[in-house]
Amino acid sequence: MDNVNKILICRTEIQEMLGGISRTTFYYKRKEWEKEGTPFPAPDKNHQPIKGGGTLYRYREVMNFFKNKGYFDNCSM
Repeated sequence: MDNVNKILICRTEIQEMLGGISRTTFYYKRKEWEKEGTPFPAPDKNHQPIKGGGTLYRYREVMNFFKNKGYFDNCSM
């Protein structure tokens, strides 16, 4: 385990960041990104999904993914 503190973000917050898309739409977007060769970051394996919030992801990996896809610029982060 690295010495850097991890900040986690839940699936529902990611959906909100993408314009309030549904869980199903998020699922299909992840499949689309995978087919494009830019898979969405894997869920954090050290934490269980939270009730009502869904799977947990590493915030930094999600933000880097969005930046690489062109969804955010440096000022947004």
